[in-house]
Amino acid sequence: MKYVITVEGIEAAPQGSKSYIGKNKMGKGVMIESCKRVKPWRNAVRVEAKKVVSELIKEPVHIEIVFWFERPKSHFNSKGVVLPSEPKYPTKMNIGDIDKLCRSTLDALTLSAIVDDSQVVSLQARKYYCDKKYTTKAHTMITIQTIKEMPGDR
Repeated sequence: MKYVITVEGIEAAPQGSKSYIGKNKMGKGVMIESCKRVKPWRNAVRVEAKKVVSELIKEPVHIEIVFWFERPKSHFNSKGVVLPSEPKYPTKMNIGDIDKLCRSTLDALTLSAIVDDSQVVSLQARKYYCDKKYTTKAHTMITIQTIKEMPGDR
């Protein structure tokens, strides 16, 4: 079975780095996500996943994720054309490492599309800047493909 989930109007957020904010009443250290965009991102993924996947997927899955980020205004000339000196792909630290973008996305899919992200046996991810020719708004496309065991896989 194949499911395609599109999350529009919000840029993906990386999950992974934590900030220490002090100790709780019991004396234990309290850590929070460094990126404030993670929680809204995971919520947006959950909402869209539940629209597409009616019953949690229990089989092993292959997931493909394509992240599209809006280009900064400084990448364009006065006519709205991307300057030739600007990068083709989003590699700045403020966008996020691709593994951390996948981590936040897979965690959001857990219990909204799949039972647990340990079911992911194959993962492909890419990130691009939006291109006026194809798309101008930030969005992410997540494709989940269930994998049936084939004879001879053992």
